[in-house]
Amino acid sequence: MNENTDNNKEESMTPPPNVEASRDDFYPTIPSDVENVLGQLVNLNSDNILHEPTCLICSSLYRKDIEDMWLAIKNHDDVKAAFKDRIQISNDVIDNHMRNHHDRGIKELQKVEYINRIRRLSSVELTTLDRIRMGLAALTERLAGINSITPSGDMSSAETEKIKSMETSRLMSTFNQLLKLQASIMGEMKSNGELIIIPRQSFINLFNEALTDASTDKEKEVIKGILSKLADLSKVTQ
Repeated sequence: MNENTDNNKEESMTPPPNVEASRDDFYPTIPSDVENVLGQLVNLNSDNILHEPTCLICSSLYRKDIEDMWLAIKNHDDVKAAFKDRIQISNDVIDNHMRNHHDRGIKELQKVEYINRIRRLSSVELTTLDRIRMGLAALTERLAGINSITPSGDMSSAETEKIKSMETSRLMSTFNQLLKLQASIMGEMKSNGELIIIPRQSFINLFNEALTDASTDKEKEVIKGILSKLADLSKVTQ
């Protein structure tokens, strides 16, 4: 390469995009430390190309030229010689970059998709009891799915029943653990006064009497409003 060509190349090239800036494109707002940590798992530049900050080639102005030359000739000595005045790289650095960093953006994009799913899930405010109920529902769905398996050409009736038995036992073990945790939490809430338990019939009788004693429509509306709000609150512990 002659000097003029080199100068033109240096002027036309721009530094590799800042990785932190590119993360902001995917995470415009990060409200928690957990999401901040998850964001550090992604090494993509603004062009959605994998960029490993510790890699000499990833961080080089000449990354694209090195990659293109390697793909064309696949000779360590020639590549190192061509860029010796610009970047000092070893055979291992070249091999590591081409195997693990070049054209591996899909893996990082999949990380972004996964992290975004986590963000959406974490943005929903759920109580511990809500999450336990969700887990129980998921396990119930799996139990139904496992026990709907039927023998096929690749699996005999005996093998099918064995799988059903093993998976059902495993799922029920987790199911029972969640039930125990739910009972423990509700028991603790009751002991701490956070959970109030009233016999159903006594509760109904109390409000029926209050409605009967109400002398005006306004009083009845107030009582009905209280009953409606109590019904909403009860959903948290159902």
